[in-house]
Amino acid sequence: MRFFPIVGYLFGTLSLRAVAWNSELAYLGALFEFVDDFINSTSIIEHGKASKMADNVVGRVDITTYFVGQELNNEYLYGLFLEGSRANTTQLIPTPVGFTLQALVIEQPVVFNDTDMTITSYDSTLRRWSQVWDYYIPLLVPKAAEELMAANTTGVDYANSTDIIVHRAAADICTEAQTHCLGENQQYESYEQCVQFLTKGTGFCRYIHKNMVKYRPEVHCPHVGPSGGDYCIPRNYTDIVLNPPFNESLIAYMASE
Repeated sequence: MRFFPIVGYLFGTLSLRAVAWNSELAYLGALFEFVDDFINSTSIIEHGKASKMADNVVGRVDITTYFVGQELNNEYLYGLFLEGSRANTTQLIPTPVGFTLQALVIEQPVVFNDTDMTITSYDSTLRRWSQVWDYYIPLLVPKAAEELMAANTTGVDYANSTDIIVHRAAADICTEAQTHCLGENQQYESYEQCVQFLTKGTGFCRYIHKNMVKYRPEVHCPHVGPSGGDYCIPRNYTDIVLNPPFNESLIAYMASE
């Protein structure tokens, strides 16, 4: 389901590699191709189109963490929104359907060995996420409550909007976990155990990862499980800030000139 047309999603810094200096138009073309694929991700996920991600790309999204490698970045950048747009329940993470370029600085690099102008690093920020969340979540509550009631969901305080959203998220995560995380990838003994765990304030990170479990259960199922895998775990702010994961500096070469 799509609830609003534009997500406040900003790639604060994005690094493209090229064999030599290119025209500004070439860089713009690469950027717009990435954006088009980001909004219409079916071509990447289902039709096999090569994404603009380099094989060794490293990306970071501020409210989650960083992703290493082309396959993982494709799954999160393209698959997250594609699967959300196809869900038949109220989704808490909206689907981007538009793009507005607010500011752009292009600086031609020194020389790199990649002729395809692929993205090697990016550092993205969900702009005004807390304000967006505060504004839109109340708009989702009535429909989310209706869905939970229709499914005879128990344990929900329908007078509490936060509890409604928490249970809506838990229901979606647990449905995916119980459908795709089977055998050695099983995370919960039952749907009920899953809901009980996720309604204790552990759901948001796992909600982001739920759309990926169908792609590679062996990789993504731990991220929605009790352990959180290597993603939904506590992180040290200082370590994150002082140890950037990127392949190269995201500071422009001529920034000090």
